[in-house]
Amino acid sequence: MNQKVTLVVRILVGLMMVVFGANKFLNFMPQPTEIPEQMGALMGILMNSPFMTIIGVLEVLGGLGLILNKFVPLSLTVLIAVLFNAALFHLFFDPANVVGASVFLVLCLVRVYGYKDRFKSLLTI
Repeated sequence: MNQKVTLVVRILVGLMMVVFGANKFLNFMPQPTEIPEQMGALMGILMNSPFMTIIGVLEVLGGLGLILNKFVPLSLTVLIAVLFNAALFHLFFDPANVVGASVFLVLCLVRVYGYKDRFKSLLTI
């Protein structure tokens, strides 16, 4: 893959994760006005638990790892888990907004290909 494209994808995903992770602490992004009922109930439970704090920390640390180009395979592993859950959450509770999480999940998976030598031992039998 082209090195410039790789750099742009790494920085873009890193910045997005830092912003969304920081938002879990600072609440600077407006909440949607219309939330599906089941999603609202589940979000209420999650927001009143340590779960979202842990996710926010993982997003910020993973994003910083990508931005700073440090511990990238570890950062990708953590962020893929977070983004996979975000994509499933939106798929089941808010399908109209599943695209964002899915796009960034795919971008992280594409970046894994750049580190395939680091991940191949995980995929052997």
